[in-house]
This record gives sequence, C-alpha cells and structure tokens, in this order.
Amino acid sequence: MRKSSVVILTTLMLAGLAACGSSSKSSSDSPATTAASGNTSTSVPAKATPIDCDGTNAYVEDVGKPADFKPVKAGTLSVITSLPGPGFWEGSDDDPSKVTSGFEYDIAKELQAAFGLDKLEVRNVGFDAIEAGTETDYDVSLTQMTIKCERAKVMKFSTPYFFSNQGILVKSDFDKPITTVAEAKKIKWGVQTETTALDLLEKIKPDTEPQSFPSLTDGYTALEAGQVDAFLIDTAINLGQAARSKGTLKVPGQFIQPGGPDQYGIVLPPNSTNAPAVNAVLAELQSSGKLSELIVKNLTTDPGVLPIIVP
Repeated sequence: MRKSSVVILTTLMLAGLAACGSSSKSSSDSPATTAASGNTSTSVPAKATPIDCDGTNAYVEDVGKPADFKPVKAGTLSVITSLPGPGFWEGSDDDPSKVTSGFEYDIAKELQAAFGLDKLEVRNVGFDAIEAGTETDYDVSLTQMTIKCERAKVMKFSTPYFFSNQGILVKSDFDKPITTVAEAKKIKWGVQTETTALDLLEKIKPDTEPQSFPSLTDGYTALEAGQVDAFLIDTAINLGQAARSKGTLKVPGQFIQPGGPDQYGIVLPPNSTNAPAVNAVLAELQSSGKLSELIVKNLTTDPGVLPIIVP
C-alpha cells in the first residue's frame, strides 16, 4: 500500500476478468513466480483475485470498449498522481509537467492513445486527498493505490494492473544468497519505522537486530553506506529505487504475504462510468505483453521472474 505498508510485486494479470474476479486465461497461461519455502520451490501463478466488500467486489470487473470513454475535458486525458513516484513517474519529484517516463506515466500515455485523445494533462495532488475521495475533477488517478473496501466507498477502481508484496533491496555487488528464511536470518536488515516489514522481520527473527529508519531516504543511505546488507519495503518502491540507482542496487527476491499481494488499481471518481473502458485498455496491454514490457523498462525487472520466499 502506497506510503505505509510493506508489500511485493508479482505480475500483472487482469485481462478478461469474469464475474468471479478470476482471469479468463487458464493458470497455465499466467506468468508464474518461484516460491521458496525452506529448500522447496513451487510455481505460483499470479492473477487478480476478488476483494469482497460485503458481497461486492471492490473493483469494477466489467470490460467495455475504449471508444466508450468520456473525458471530463474534451480531447484531454486528465490524470492525477501523488509525486514523488520512483520508477512510476520520472523526470521530476514535484512538477508533473516535467515528467517524461515511468511505469504509470507510460500507462497513462497508453490510455490516452487508446482513447484517441490529443493531450495528456497530469496534476500533482496529495495522496491523502486522493485516498479521501475529495478530488473529483479528473479522469483517472495512477498513484500506486492499493484496492481496499474502505477506499471503494469513495472512489471506483479498475481491475488490478499491479501486484505488490514485500521486496528485498541490496547493493548490486552483494553476493550472499537470500532465497530461504534460513538465509534471511543471517542478513543484517534495514527497515522503515512504522511499516509492516517490521512484523515480517519479527517473524523471521534475524540473527542481528534489524535497524529501523524514520524515512526511506535514511534507509537507502544506510544501505549504500554498507550499514545494512538489505532494505525491506514494498517491492514496487524498491524496484523504483533500483531503477533510479543506475545499476548500483538490485532486487534479488521478495517475501510473499499470508493474504496474498496487494493489488493496485487505477482510481476513477465515484460517479465515473469509464471503468469498463479503462479495463478494456488494461486487458489489451496485459494480453499483448506490453504491460510486462513497461515494468521491465521502468523498474528494471518483471516481478513475475523474481524468486518468492515464503516466511
């Protein structure tokens, strides 16, 4: 969950969701990750799963047609996000007019093209305001927003376009294996204060007490300085930091969550009728392989190929 929880990326599976919320493709068609528990590895297909909110799915499942999209401003796709977004919005950490790349930026450009709109307009809005649903004058929001029932009360969500669990960030020359819980115990960990990564590390019980840092910047600085071997936070965030590092950092693996990965959805205003059109574009991006290409381009690694450790 953006800005607060610790989660991991697996792969994007969202095309042709049926009423039950599962992919219309068979699991054999789904990208798979490798899950390691002890010394045992298994294949874990990544797919969108329903998020039950008293009998209603938290995200819109209907898949319509791109041509049905109706923008709030003629000829323009109006997007809001919350900067900074390492790996997701690149070019500026505070001025959206200077953003020229990033995973969510590229998705926005794909939406603009699919809807036949002439212009992409991006505004920087506080995450809390987006989460509260107080912003309504926009078409879509791409801001690493986890789909949750309480949020679905004040906004609409597309089908998931991104999955996130808990990821491991190390320096590129780090050569110790972190593929099992036993190996993870031997690592000197860094973690951000007030995140669920602390809960995971308490379960793992490393031999060395993890170091807690008040901010991501402090944690990443400690990692670069060699004060810790690895830093644990959302795989989405760590992949973004690895992409920014220009080869000095890497994400070698990820820890699976007991309840499954968080699912990121494109946010729409509560009264919007555009979710089925958005879902149609996301389904095409997934089925064509374009979505995975954009992940690798912007985050250096498709999370679907990252090893998974089961704590």
